Amino acid sequence: MRISYRKWSQYPYQGEQFPPQPSPAPAYFPMFFIFRQGNDEFLDPFRQRINWQIKNPENIDWARELSIVEQTLSVLTPAQTQLAQYWGTAESTQNMLPMIFNLARKYRLGSPQIARVLGYFHAAVNDAFVISWHFKYLWDVARPNQYGQNLTPILVTPRFPSYPSAHATVAGCAESILTYFFPQEASGIRKTMEECALSRLYAGVHFKVDNDEGLRLGRQIGNIVVNVLRTQNLNI
Repeated sequence: MRISYRKWSQYPYQGEQFPPQPSPAPAYFPMFFIFRQGNDEFLDPFRQRINWQIKNPENIDWARELSIVEQTLSVLTPAQTQLAQYWGTAESTQNMLPMIFNLARKYRLGSPQIARVLGYFHAAVNDAFVISWHFKYLWDVARPNQYGQNLTPILVTPRFPSYPSAHATVAGCAESILTYFFPQEASGIRKTMEECALSRLYAGVHFKVDNDEGLRLGRQIGNIVVNVLRTQNLNI
């Protein structure tokens, strides 16, 4: 049976009495590459209107998504648990930085080149966080633990709306940026970022679609930045 999605701000978390309190401030942080034109319209660095590549939650089968979470948690493997803890108990970018420095060492980048990679990486991730928060609070999608199914997540559920996953959005963005700078490593980078996104399903704090659509949104944001890099012919 198809169900409409629940609103995050209207249902308490499992074991609690009252709905969570919103904290949407990051949705309005300044951005480096994306320009806000009104509340719901954004422009790219070339002042072209951005048509975001993310599904409207009204078009998602949330009953099926909840079933996926339940099934995933019921057969979770030690490796999946480890992945959930690796990406969920530290900042996602904290786990990405060693990979960047390892690649810089592998390809013998100098300090100026490393600074360039890190600068674009962090600026792009900033914009990915802002846009993910924009959609989180625009659509106000509930977390899996707000559907009354007595789930047992691996990690504590974050106190902000579910859709899209910020981990996944950041991962998709990082994939686009790092693949531009290290094209020979595209396959490994993609695998790592997809694991980052999928770890949130294993943790029990996100629906699978949160991660799938977050990756897609993040790649779009990353590609916006890559278009700037290509236009300016900035490589390493």
